Amino acid sequence: MTNDYQYLFMSSVFRSGSALLSRMINAHSEVEVTDDKLKFFLFTYQEGLPLTPKTLKYKIDEAALRLKNRWGITIDHGWCYKSVLNNGVSYGELHRVLTQAVANRANKKIIGELQGMSWRSIEYFLNENPKGKSIMIFRDLRDVVCSFKKSTIAKGDDYLIALFNVIDSMDHYVKYQRQFPQNFLGVRYEELKESPEKVAREVCSFLDIEFEYDMLDSKNWSDNVGGKWANRKVSSFYDVKDHINPVGRWRKIITEEDLFLCEWLGREQMKRFDMVPEGKRVNQEIFDNAIRKLNSSPLLRDAFRNWTITGSGMQKYPLDPTNPKYWDKNEIVNSEFFGL
Repeated sequence: MTNDYQYLFMSSVFRSGSALLSRMINAHSEVEVTDDKLKFFLFTYQEGLPLTPKTLKYKIDEAALRLKNRWGITIDHGWCYKSVLNNGVSYGELHRVLTQAVANRANKKIIGELQGMSWRSIEYFLNENPKGKSIMIFRDLRDVVCSFKKSTIAKGDDYLIALFNVIDSMDHYVKYQRQFPQNFLGVRYEELKESPEKVAREVCSFLDIEFEYDMLDSKNWSDNVGGKWANRKVSSFYDVKDHINPVGRWRKIITEEDLFLCEWLGREQMKRFDMVPEGKRVNQEIFDNAIRKLNSSPLLRDAFRNWTITGSGMQKYPLDPTNPKYWDKNEIVNSEFFGL
C-alpha cells in the first residue's frame, strides 16, 4: 500500500541551498529523499489532462526510461502500474508510487522528493497528501542572482530570470506558511549555514522524528545512486581558489545594475524578510543600463512586464529543462539514448 509512508516534497529556486538541506535530511536513518531526479512535476504531471490506464502506462514507461538512461536508476514498470491501478488512478497516487519506486525504502518512515523550481506545486502536493509535509528553502536574492549568473549556460542577461524566481518563491513561502501551518516548513539558507544544528533540529521536530547528529556530518551525505555527495562541488564557485563565503558573497561581486534591480524589483519581499538594501544612490547611467538588461530578451521582457502589472515574480527556467541538450553531460549515463 502506498499510504504506509509519510511523504515529503521539497523545492526551491536554483542556487538556494536545497541540495544541501535535502542531503542533511537524507542522512537521517528514517528518511529517504531523492535529489532532483524523479522531477515529477516537470515531466509527469500535466494539469487538465486526466489519467487513463493507457496514459498511465505511457507516463510510467517514460519515467522508467528517463531515470535509467539519465541517472542509472531502475524502477519496476509492472509494480508501478499495478500499484496505481490498485489504489486508484490519479496523479497523486502516481506521484506516491514513483516516489516509492525511486527511493531506498528499507527501514524508512519518510520518503520524498526534492525537485527544484517547483515551489508552485507544493499546494497541489499537500492537497493530495493531507498527512504529507513540504519544506522550502530560500536565500538572499542578491546571492542567488550572483550564483546563478556564474553557473548558468543561458546567454546574455537571461541569468536575471533568477531574480523573478526568487521574488515569486518568497511570496509563495509566505502564502504556504498561512495556508498550511502544520504541513509546511520554511527555511532560510543563511540560518542553515550559520546554525545547521538548530535548523536540523527544527526540521526533525517538523517531521516528528528524533534529531540525529549524523545529519551534520558531510561524510554521511550521499546521492541516490550510492555515491558521495560533495557539497563543495555543488557550489557555483567551487573552482575559485580563494573561496568566498556563500553568505553575503554578492557584496564582493555584484554589479551596480544587478544590485539596483534586486533591491528595486524585490523591495517588498526584502522588507517582509527584514533584508536591508545596501545599494548606493543610482545615477542615470546605472538606471539606463539596468532597464536595458530587462529589455535584452523576450524572457526578461515578459518577466518584467508581468512584474509591472502584477507586482509578482514567476517560476521560469531560462532554458527548456526538458531538452537533454541543456542537461549536464557529466550526469547522463547514456547520452546516445537522448541523441547527444
